This record gives sequence, C-alpha cells and structure tokens, in this order.
Amino acid sequence: MAAHQKVYGDYPVYYKNPIRWARYHAHTKPHFVFAVFFAVSAPVLLLLTPLRRKFLYDDHTPLPYVYPLPNRPRDKNLSGYDD
Repeated sequence: MAAHQKVYGDYPVYYKNPIRWARYHAHTKPHFVFAVFFAVSAPVLLLLTPLRRKFLYDDHTPLPYVYPLPNRPRDKNLSGYDD
C-alpha cells in the first residue's frame, strides 16, 4: 500500500500505545467501537432500571389493546348504524 492510500497512519501496537491503538480503531472501524461500547453499557443499564423504578418514576400504565365496552345492557330499540 502506498503512502497516499493509508487511511489513518501506521497500525499501532496495542502493548506500546493502547490509547493510540483505540483511536486508530475508532477512526478506521467505528462499527466495532460502537459494538463494544453498547456491550459494555448493557449491564450498567440493567442495573439502573430497578433504581429508576425505585427513586425516579414507575413504569407507565399499559395501553389498552381493545376498546372498552360499556358496562350496561345493549339498547334493543336502535336500528341502522346508530350504535
């Protein structure tokens, strides 16, 4: 590979420059960096959910799946599309 075809400098060695190695991969392969970030943040979010329920606010009331029917007998005198 020629010098003008390099994406982001030379490939750094992890044991010598770990910060530079992380920056290199953040620039050249951001999808891997985001995948690692989400994987690390998942246990943190699992631990924060019970704390949110306890200290901040409860879960929302579930939305109804059907229209609530009236609690009365049906009117027998209706005709057509009135009901």
